[in-house]
Amino acid sequence: MTRRTIKEEGEGSALRVGAAGAKGRGVFAARRIELGDLVWDYAGEEKWIKGIPKRLWRYCFQVDYDKYVVPEKGSTGWFMNHSCEPNCVIMGRTRIVALRRIEAGEEVTFDYSTNVGWEGYSMRCECGTKGCRKVVRSYAFLPDELKGHYGACVSAFLLGPSSPSGDRARPATAS
Repeated sequence: MTRRTIKEEGEGSALRVGAAGAKGRGVFAARRIELGDLVWDYAGEEKWIKGIPKRLWRYCFQVDYDKYVVPEKGSTGWFMNHSCEPNCVIMGRTRIVALRRIEAGEEVTFDYSTNVGWEGYSMRCECGTKGCRKVVRSYAFLPDELKGHYGACVSAFLLGPSSPSGDRARPATAS
């Protein structure tokens, strides 16, 4: 399989931000995206959660038990939504890759549970898919069958040795 990087902005862009119902705004395919295409890379400055203003926590992408990346405001990464039946998966540390062909007009999503190591994490799900779990929780709470489905297509840190402290990934209380 050949992995292509899709273009985010400008003429020939593969992605656009638009209205996504109850979820607010989301990312949509502006043209067909093929299986294996690199859709987005959350690469950027990695920060400890205590160094990130609380108002930005909802946009953070967890890259390790103690490290998060905040995407640029207004970017594709800022608006990419969760789905319990995603069309993208995480590859490696920061890459979002198409799990299947995504047709023009389809919302581009990944499963947030495949990126969260904090066991106290909980978010009401608004994805509306047939298989909606209603609540998004950390990877530790995914059923084994679903973990098997995703295989290694989750944030790499979740597949390594567990953290020495069970709550290291928990966002700190803002002072």
